[in-house]
Amino acid sequence: MQVSIIIPTKDRGSVFDEALQSVIKAIEGLDAEVIVINDSKTSSPNIPSVWNNVILVHNPKSGVASARNLGASMSQAEILLFMDDDFIIPPDSIVRALNVATHDSLKIHLFNWIYPPALQQHLNQFQFGRYLIAQGFTSVQGWLGKGWREDMVFELKDGASYFLPIRKSIFTEVGGYNENFPHAGAEDYDFIQRAKEKGVRFYLDKSCTLYHNERDRLELRNWLMRKERNGVTLQIAVSFGHEELALNYSIYKKIIMATLSKAKPILFWFLKLIPNARMFDRLYFSLTSLLLSIYLFIGYSKKISG
Repeated sequence: MQVSIIIPTKDRGSVFDEALQSVIKAIEGLDAEVIVINDSKTSSPNIPSVWNNVILVHNPKSGVASARNLGASMSQAEILLFMDDDFIIPPDSIVRALNVATHDSLKIHLFNWIYPPALQQHLNQFQFGRYLIAQGFTSVQGWLGKGWREDMVFELKDGASYFLPIRKSIFTEVGGYNENFPHAGAEDYDFIQRAKEKGVRFYLDKSCTLYHNERDRLELRNWLMRKERNGVTLQIAVSFGHEELALNYSIYKKIIMATLSKAKPILFWFLKLIPNARMFDRLYFSLTSLLLSIYLFIGYSKKISG
């Protein structure tokens, strides 16, 4: 078998369906298996029975880290391809990933990604959508910020598991994903830093572009709640020695953030009063960034049991 594609998913509905359909097209002609790990305890994705190379497994634990590890433990191929459940991939993407993975096991190419064009157009119609574009949340270029380079392929200091090919032997040597991370977020950073310690190097490859289809995650409050969970994972990562991820708050700033945390309802109320016109975007963006800081602070400050 050439590759085992591991896709954790949780309550993504048609977004996951579109992602899986693109994977099925991309593995035509390949000896491949697709392992879907359902991390939801309330629903299950519908896998057509005609796709006999797709395995659906329910995660007895919880969290994307444990879901990925479970998928890896069940895989039959030497090359693993971890993929997020909201990426639409072009037909040649898996072949491209395999070509790199088989050529040099210590070089991992992460492909470029952007939001789908139709979704980009939709985002321009409302304030929060324009905020996501302005802040760089809709492309890997925005995610990298100053780390972006014009080269077609360039080395990364960090990475993510949205479409990550890796040899199973190296994945095992690294130790898999740390299941102490209860949510998606810094578990990627932790895994990639441990992989780099084993000599693995990560690159961004712009020769292939994926579509990150987050069309079901465009509601501000839910988005902020995910950022709060990200704050929790940052705190956990710091406790494991990743001090570079620490959010350092002075006592003065902690008092301010704690006070602002109690004012969230007022901030949301004020946001609703702002007309959906571009002339007011600067004000809307400022308040949304303030809310983002508040939610990260709340997550980072939470007491973690155990």
